[in-house]
Amino acid sequence: MQESSSSQRLAAGPHGHFDVVVVGFGPAGAVLSGLLGRRGLRVAVLDRDHDVFGLPRAAHIDHTGLRTLQELGCLEACLPSMLPNPGLELVTAEGETLVRVPGNQGSVSGLPASMYFHQPGFDRALRAQVSSLPNVSVFLGHEVLSIDADARGATVTADGAGGRRLSLGAAWVVGCDGAASFTRESAGLELEDLGFEQDYLVVDLKVAGADGRLPRSAVSFCDPARPVTSIPMPGGRHRFEFQLLPGEDRDAIRSAEASRAPPRRWLPPQQAAPERSAIYTFHGLVARRWRSGRVLIAGDAAHQMPPFLGQGMCSGIRDAANLAWKLDAVIRGTSPDALLDTYEQERRPHVRQIVEAAIEFGRLICVTDAGEALARDRSLASRADRSNFKPFSLPSLARGPLVLAGGGGLFPQPAGASPGARLDDRVGQRFFVLARTERAVGPWGERWTAEVGALVWTLDRLDGQAAALRGWLDRRDADVVVVRPDRYVLGCETRLERITRVVEPYLMSRTREAMPDPRL
Repeated sequence: MQESSSSQRLAAGPHGHFDVVVVGFGPAGAVLSGLLGRRGLRVAVLDRDHDVFGLPRAAHIDHTGLRTLQELGCLEACLPSMLPNPGLELVTAEGETLVRVPGNQGSVSGLPASMYFHQPGFDRALRAQVSSLPNVSVFLGHEVLSIDADARGATVTADGAGGRRLSLGAAWVVGCDGAASFTRESAGLELEDLGFEQDYLVVDLKVAGADGRLPRSAVSFCDPARPVTSIPMPGGRHRFEFQLLPGEDRDAIRSAEASRAPPRRWLPPQQAAPERSAIYTFHGLVARRWRSGRVLIAGDAAHQMPPFLGQGMCSGIRDAANLAWKLDAVIRGTSPDALLDTYEQERRPHVRQIVEAAIEFGRLICVTDAGEALARDRSLASRADRSNFKPFSLPSLARGPLVLAGGGGLFPQPAGASPGARLDDRVGQRFFVLARTERAVGPWGERWTAEVGALVWTLDRLDGQAAALRGWLDRRDADVVVVRPDRYVLGCETRLERITRVVEPYLMSRTREAMPDPRL
């Protein structure tokens, strides 16, 4: 991908000024830039590389990530090339199944629960979507040298090709620049170590003539001699992850394992061509703070986790979805800067739970002591039902200023007659107030429409989707629900007034005359 014309023009002329500068054009940075750009904000996104990384790293996306792709406008372009995830099996060294974790199920989002993808193609689709937005300027091949921020704004300085110096002004800067984040380090945002560190050799293969002998679902071979995980990928690819043992020479094991992968129980070596072989250290890390004044961080810059639950990239996309609408509200002046404090308040504990769950699940797999492995196998084998093992479910957002009673979970998205008729597509990038009757809304709906830009509907507007959502309200004994732009439920109540009174300091900061009491 070449630099956009706006990039070339700004680089050669006076300093450009943007609402948001995003550092890093990986999945989290691309999604954030796109969500902001679709809201009409002026966005610059910088990346030190000229093209996407040519080999896969992430391989899994869940329904929350797919739902954000739907908002971004590229779900239909990405989904056909993905591979449904039928689940995960944990097996012993002898091949006995210990547990089966289901994967290919429905979801509250009305989308596949879990899919595998090939990252280079996925990244290019994201970048193409973002680069097509006229108010997003893409600066590839630019390495950030400094970020200077104060109460008035920020300046990002970067070096480009041929030593060209680029200086961009911004109201806000978001670092999506990966595990070794320059943004995080320059802002003095420290990482909390959750106590997991394990080296793995990751080998990606192009497979020819497999004849169905490779596992069609993910399999973790819990062999204390060397734990190995096998993962199917789309496009005739397959991934193996080999755990390194204490004291092993990294270079030697990389060469040896790559030459004999995959295990000969499935394929002879001539049927598999290694596409990538790299050693990674899997960490469990979460930033202690996610904001320093005008600078925020997201994605791997804010958290890193072992890949056993496939939630690393998904968590970064959730960061972007949470932050995008809050930045938009602050920049447009409908909310105070304090709204951005809720980003860390909501996302940090949420992702910390996921990192801890990934570590716990990894420790179940990564056992190399034979006695400990035998005890684990016996414990798991004693389960009455090995086919319904659920080590992890996505947590809800914790209660806070924008998560009230009945809130914190994703709002359901009933399917429509066509992709464009899905509920999120009808709502758009805004708050959604849904009530049984006009009485539950009262005069407060006008404030949500005028000050927040919300879509306010009663159930009768939903046609065929109404029955499912009426049942959802019934189960919560509620007459009205407020759904945030990131599709999380803000709260449920019998009257909209009760929600409005609590959240107006964050969402309705403009001075208004007091609304009449609808009870009078």
